[in-house]
Amino acid sequence: MPTMNSCHQFLSTMASETNPPPAKKAKTLAKSWKLFLTENFGSEGNLYGLQDLFAHGFDSTGYNSRTSATRATADTAVRCTTECQANKFYTLRLEHRKGGPMAQFRGEERILLFRSDRPGAIAKIIYSSELPEGNESSKPTSPLEQGITAAGDHGVESQVNHAYSIAHAKIHVIDVKSQFRGRDLGGLLFSEAITSLKSRYCNDDDDEVEEVGGNKSCGPVKSNGCKQVYDVECMLDAEEDITRHGKLVSFYEHLGCRVKPTKRVQYVNNNDSETYRKIPMQIDLHPPKANSPFKQERARLRRRRFSHLVSSKGSFLPVQLVGSFGKLSVRSHTRQEVMKLDWLVTETPEGIQFGTTNGHLLLATPSGSVSILSPGDEDNEDDSDLDIGTDVLNSWTHFVPCHVSDNDNTESDDRSQNESSRSLWVLRTCHGTFLTADSLRQTLSCTRLPSFWQANGANLSLVCTSDTPPRRHHYRKCWKFQTYDYVSSMRSRFLNFSLGRATLIEALGWIHAFPAHPFHAWSSDESITDFSPDSAPSLRTLCFLMAETAREKGLPDWVQLVALFHELGEAVKILDPSDTGEMAESIYDWTISSRSRIVGCKIPQQATFREFRHLNMDEEDSRYISDTGAYQANCGLENVSLMWAGCEFIYYLLRHNSTSLPEEAFAMIRFFLLGDWHEHREYSSLTNADDEDMLPFIQEFDALRRSVRLKCVECGNLTDEQCSFLWDNHYGDIAAKYNCDHVFNW
Repeated sequence: MPTMNSCHQFLSTMASETNPPPAKKAKTLAKSWKLFLTENFGSEGNLYGLQDLFAHGFDSTGYNSRTSATRATADTAVRCTTECQANKFYTLRLEHRKGGPMAQFRGEERILLFRSDRPGAIAKIIYSSELPEGNESSKPTSPLEQGITAAGDHGVESQVNHAYSIAHAKIHVIDVKSQFRGRDLGGLLFSEAITSLKSRYCNDDDDEVEEVGGNKSCGPVKSNGCKQVYDVECMLDAEEDITRHGKLVSFYEHLGCRVKPTKRVQYVNNNDSETYRKIPMQIDLHPPKANSPFKQERARLRRRRFSHLVSSKGSFLPVQLVGSFGKLSVRSHTRQEVMKLDWLVTETPEGIQFGTTNGHLLLATPSGSVSILSPGDEDNEDDSDLDIGTDVLNSWTHFVPCHVSDNDNTESDDRSQNESSRSLWVLRTCHGTFLTADSLRQTLSCTRLPSFWQANGANLSLVCTSDTPPRRHHYRKCWKFQTYDYVSSMRSRFLNFSLGRATLIEALGWIHAFPAHPFHAWSSDESITDFSPDSAPSLRTLCFLMAETAREKGLPDWVQLVALFHELGEAVKILDPSDTGEMAESIYDWTISSRSRIVGCKIPQQATFREFRHLNMDEEDSRYISDTGAYQANCGLENVSLMWAGCEFIYYLLRHNSTSLPEEAFAMIRFFLLGDWHEHREYSSLTNADDEDMLPFIQEFDALRRSVRLKCVECGNLTDEQCSFLWDNHYGDIAAKYNCDHVFNW
């Protein structure tokens, strides 16, 4: 018999081999994906907004509330308005106020944060500013006049140092109500105040000059009509109690402030008997550099364009973008710095924009990269790719939400509220690409194939999920068809084993016609070579790869055999083409391995895709709604009926054909998909001591299968020659050992 290494030579070279013709079903899925993309993401269609995304499960009491959210029934196929529905959906808005009878400081301004559904601010910042006295007449016309003077008759320009006069500002109050903390809304208010101060005192943009009697906010204007610019010293006190020692200082340092070492820390006692310390801090604001007229005008145009993109926030929500392992990261557009940020999603007529609390804007480029455009990028002299039209840059910052229905065209739209809250969305860019999350690096990018998101209104998050519409469609049908009566009828039909006769190695050849990942997003576009059905690994490849992995880990030979045979249930479509095969193509494919459950008893709360449980008729049958249902208490899992699936059929096939596999092997094949039991420990009223003995074997086998399936997504197909070599030199002998090498009755 060849050594382990000689057998693995075929696996190590399989990616370079010429792949066999693609699986028929992979081609079919590719065609359905092309139709799916055309129907769902064409130029025409509904435009969805924030309420469409987040209304389901929305918690109207605040982000930190732990109370249960009320839900509203909403038809997400139609554009919802921003009026409050039964679930009290709301958005946030900013309002900038100046002076007034409530003002306590000279030059006072307030930026307030409101909910759309009720009066009263949920957060506020109060600050004031003023010019130095007696310095206005000495101001030059512009930063260019301050930094550049003519030198002689040759027209050579030389730069001189000239310090700007200083305007003074102070932030008096930043306050966010407790139930709305944790989303950096304080940072948002601080950023808005700093942007306002810079616009007034530091930027010399022409469109900021205010005409007499006008309503625009502007800085001081000289007699010649040109705007003057200043440095700004902005002061604030970080007032901390004993529970927040150092936290506020760190918060303000993160926003660009610094502690003033020359100022003394003060300790004050308020009426609440607590002692507070006030740490003086400062942030300095400066006019942009002006090295040449061209660069000055370029920076001015960029500021104007960037201001156009972010100045009108309208209604927005603070949202987290989440991947498999938590908050997603994104790169800075110029510095290539990777950051995790808090996002503000704004609804616009063109779609939605993702901004951040500190003034960044999410940008999708034609190359597929996703980055954040920061306020500092407006003055970056080395980044020429931002010198594009305002309308073009604006389109790069917009994402169009597209809802993906859980129904196919054969079903009516009878969704439950919970079902709607878990439905899928894609976020399309103006380039025809889709926003996605790299599952390994946990960073944002764009791909030509759609990546799917689930919007959670309860915690205001967008989660990039591995789910696809075909997978949700399949599980929806599982819930609809897999009742106790359905399983009983399928057992009666198939457990007489009259479909035909074949060996297991023959069946392995048949399942080469089916993809290892039947719900994967394969593309029929020949230019997308990484996601074409030609590269789709087959089910046979998955089985051999899993057996070889078990072999490499030194697992018992019968475990290797179970790994090789566990997916053979799909071979029934070949043996029974006129019934099972046609039904699989048109209605429901029960042979595909799916997360299983016990039928005929109460459905666990942790059941996979439980949002579809309302479709199951057993939910309304009093015989099947108790913990034991149709079974005796602690009867053991051997005596219950599972969903009728391919692995369930193979379990009975191996038993019927007198194989000599150990009991642990049979338990692995039958129960590895019963995650409700071996992951969540459900069905305790039905299990017994024998089941507990088998539990470690089943858990290990399920973990092995999960890891191999992830590796198999991008692997190449094993050829017929490679599979024959592995069978003849290793697995055939194991099959003979456990009486699995003879002709089986199917």
